[in-house]
Amino acid sequence: MTRVALRPLRDCDLAAAHRLSLAAGWPHRIEDWRLFHEFGAGVAACATDGTLVGTTLWWPYGAEAATVGMVLVSPSVQGQGIGRQMMQAALAELGARHLMLNSTKAGIRLYEALGFRAIGMVHQHQGELQRSLPGGRARPIRPDEHRHAVVLDAAAFGAARASLLSRLLADGNAVAIDGDAGLDGFAVRRRFGRGRIIGPVIAPDEDAAIALVTALLQPGFLRIDIPAEATRLAAQLGNAGLTQAGQVTAMVRGPWPDPPPRPHRFALISQALG
Repeated sequence: MTRVALRPLRDCDLAAAHRLSLAAGWPHRIEDWRLFHEFGAGVAACATDGTLVGTTLWWPYGAEAATVGMVLVSPSVQGQGIGRQMMQAALAELGARHLMLNSTKAGIRLYEALGFRAIGMVHQHQGELQRSLPGGRARPIRPDEHRHAVVLDAAAFGAARASLLSRLLADGNAVAIDGDAGLDGFAVRRRFGRGRIIGPVIAPDEDAAIALVTALLQPGFLRIDIPAEATRLAAQLGNAGLTQAGQVTAMVRGPWPDPPPRPHRFALISQALG
């Protein structure tokens, strides 16, 4: 049995954390780890010689909600309860907040034991763009609309994450779609993993979501994580060459708000950030 010590995850741990994710077959770049750590916090599990053997991160959104992710344990010490120890430490830090995470099949039993319940499935689509799709009514978002986009995201997601959204809107390529009263939805494409990721996608309906995603398709490797019920969007992604490559189970702990009929979240920022 490997003995580990838990301590806060530090900036100096990120290179070792990146190596852990590569060993697990995850595509994250060191830049992705830096973004995660900048906007969140985490716990590091270290062996007696100081080697990093596990991570868990969380992202508080105000005093009432948070997401949890990047739960990693080195293959050399898996099956020894280290993931449970890290999750218990995370829950202690997060207190009474309502929590959301996306779980692989292997993690569901642990999270259920810690009080999480499944609320749906998320399908990961990715691939090299094979063909463009017919253009729609999306347009580039204007800087003066970023604040309203943050409000739309908070309504669809169930918690406000203004600082994170402001960064993504500023650094990524973002498009918008209009309704009768102005901005009605938006989507962001940014660097992530093996290429670029599209998300979040916040839209009033699936037709609008398809128009937003279509506007962000570009040559190269693309990824997007969408709710399983977005079947027409999934079909369009398949037509473009972005096939389903995996799935995770969306889980919550506590009374996370049910998604409203509109606006709706049609793609995640990432599986960790929600």
